[in-house]
Amino acid sequence: MKNILEVKNINKFYGKKQVLEDVSFTIHESEILGFIGPNGSGKTTTIKLILGLQSMKSGEITINGYNIKKDFSKAIERVGAIVESPDLYMYLTGRKNLELIKDMYKDIPDGRVEDVIELVGLSNRIDDKVSKYSLGMRQRLGIAAAIINKPNLLILDEPTNGLDPEGIKELRDLLKGLVKKEKIGILISSHNLAELDNFCTDVCIIKKGKILTNKTIEDAKKTNRESYLIRLNKTTGLKKILYKEDEIVDSDTIRVYTEKDNINDVIVKLIEANYKIYGITKEELSLEDAFLNAAGGNEID
Repeated sequence: MKNILEVKNINKFYGKKQVLEDVSFTIHESEILGFIGPNGSGKTTTIKLILGLQSMKSGEITINGYNIKKDFSKAIERVGAIVESPDLYMYLTGRKNLELIKDMYKDIPDGRVEDVIELVGLSNRIDDKVSKYSLGMRQRLGIAAAIINKPNLLILDEPTNGLDPEGIKELRDLLKGLVKKEKIGILISSHNLAELDNFCTDVCIIKKGKILTNKTIEDAKKTNRESYLIRLNKTTGLKKILYKEDEIVDSDTIRVYTEKDNINDVIVKLIEANYKIYGITKEELSLEDAFLNAAGGNEID
């Protein structure tokens, strides 16, 4: 799989205060990396270093094999980004905004504007003034502007801020479609962990300038022990047959800690004790649970 972005041991100071310490992660083609952490953890600072908007004390950032310090123009030429909110001319139409941005680049064919309009689903409203757009539509137009140069790396800093549930779903579907059609890698910083859980392939958790976890979403949500939720007709009298570590969740559900190979033994024991089993579900962590476990606290934002 092609390595698009590689961040190696970057360190950043504001005066004497160190805000990033040996931060490292990579993004490959067709990956969506969720970059999460509390406010002040270093997410936006890291993004600004990747984009060359700030300087770092030490470390190395390469994009498509080009070092951001030594060959900035080559490194950044296939990068699209929205940091905080897209910059748009509200009094112009969506199409005119995209045409102005296209003219800032070299060798972008005229047809590319139509391509990105279709990709972000704005064909029906592209000739309306941006001032008439909803917040979700402005985000889609911003993404269209960010990908007009056909980047293979898209960086989005808090793109769901202010969006309603419908707008968040539209953004999620758009990003999944872009990965499929354009084969790009995406770095997305967000506090909306439930949404990141729905479409990110990987997660990088940062706190106080240090990377705590850098895994696939699937691996990040794995627990140290396997557990199963078993729904029964009742839970009275179960303490006699459950192990001490097992739990009664409510009046009809128990949590059993056991390996997959042993779950049949649990079922047999319950049936022999005259309990009716209505359902068994393997328990998994949510991304929020994985974040709280890694961060060692209850702060998300």
